[in-house]
Amino acid sequence: MKFLLFFPLTNKDNKHKASPPLSLLALAAPLMAAGVEVEVVDARIEPDYRARVLAGMEDADLLGVSSMTGYQIADGLEVSAAVKRAFSDKPVAWGGYHPSLLAEQTVMDPNIDLVVRGQGEQTMLELAEHLDGRRALDDIAGLSYKRDGEVIHNADRKVTDINEFPAMPYDLVDIERYMDFNRRFHGDTRRGLSYVSSFGCPHACGFCSNPEAYGRKWKGLAAERVVSEVLGLVQRHNLDRVYFDDNNFFASKRRVREICQGFLDAPRRFEWFATIRPAQVLAFSGDDLKLIRDSGCTKFMMGAESGDDSVLKLINKGNEARDVLEATRRCRDHQIQPSYVFILGFPTESWQQMQTTLDFMKQLKEIYADTRTTTLFFTPFPGTPLTRLGEASGFTMPATLKDWSGYDARTVQTPWITRQQKIKVKQIADFYIPWAYPNQLGREKMARAGALKPLFWLFTGVCRARVRAGFYSLPWEWHLARRLKLT
Repeated sequence: MKFLLFFPLTNKDNKHKASPPLSLLALAAPLMAAGVEVEVVDARIEPDYRARVLAGMEDADLLGVSSMTGYQIADGLEVSAAVKRAFSDKPVAWGGYHPSLLAEQTVMDPNIDLVVRGQGEQTMLELAEHLDGRRALDDIAGLSYKRDGEVIHNADRKVTDINEFPAMPYDLVDIERYMDFNRRFHGDTRRGLSYVSSFGCPHACGFCSNPEAYGRKWKGLAAERVVSEVLGLVQRHNLDRVYFDDNNFFASKRRVREICQGFLDAPRRFEWFATIRPAQVLAFSGDDLKLIRDSGCTKFMMGAESGDDSVLKLINKGNEARDVLEATRRCRDHQIQPSYVFILGFPTESWQQMQTTLDFMKQLKEIYADTRTTTLFFTPFPGTPLTRLGEASGFTMPATLKDWSGYDARTVQTPWITRQQKIKVKQIADFYIPWAYPNQLGREKMARAGALKPLFWLFTGVCRARVRAGFYSLPWEWHLARRLKLT
């Protein structure tokens, strides 16, 4: 038996650097252990991926498609339709965040036969048993499908401990095609890969789809297994850095300590970084943070979301703004770069509250200039409390899977924030504050600026004066930087 697993394009122009399709590699591992042949096609790195999918389906028994909300749906639907035209008798199964949250809407599409809801490893194994005549479709938990025009939703599947599954088979894809993902600038030759050491997240942030798609469950690979697998990847692929693509890597203190000690004891050093919550930074002792840094961790990715406590309460973040300030101080003291994501434009959030967040970002940079901030605007995605609040505030969600295919967080306009406000936010957050307080990456860019170096220093001085004064009218520097493509 053979399954072909397909990862569609995440955006139409396909200009973003790609990390390995870990969701598909996770599905492939237990299938291969059970004797199922697996072929993975990643549209982001395959120039003629549609032809390769059709060729691979000649001897495959099922097409599996992984999809998030947005353009992956459009590309996935095109490929699914092509497969159904050529192989009408072969099932097409979809999984991932979007199909898990909107299973009925997804499976109603004529080119989709099955939806795998939630954690998919065991469900796909049982699908292989069904296709082999050893299991009835009704007996597969976590599956939705059509029967005689009616949509059937089998019982939800309980989360399986991921320690029961084999290691991800990275050799199913061309690893060299993904090495650029974690490079910070042109000319950076450091080699890096993504790795997942845990599943899920126990928290319930109001903007996150994870709790509704997978439940508030967290399962982590045993520390010794993480150390063994990561060191194997580092040695095998000559890696300089590893990115832990976990939703919540630091959920278990004991596990973190054991992993860090394992890295520290390894004969080869490498850089690593992972996602952490501000409250978790505060929960670790100084000795713990020293161990984390000494083991190679150079950056914490954190969701700060807002600098306004009333907004943090609205989104059920579970911390206050002062926790983020203190986490930044602790990162500074241990030379770990904090990389924060802020989200502005939540339903009911006022312009004054957004300005509070922009001022808060300035505070963080004043504490530790190497702090990095990324600013996003709230986009209603399926299955979140804030999306339901957004609908109550006048936002209309797409009604069909095809409608969702054109849903783009970069262009969605919600009624509670104007385009002019978005432009002003991006000017301040993405230009003035980073130029006023250059982090390490900014300083490296300035060092390589050549003849433009005096202009860079001018921008830094002028931007710092503007940020300190809170004056952003007549933004000539921003217009000039855009013309020179410096932003």
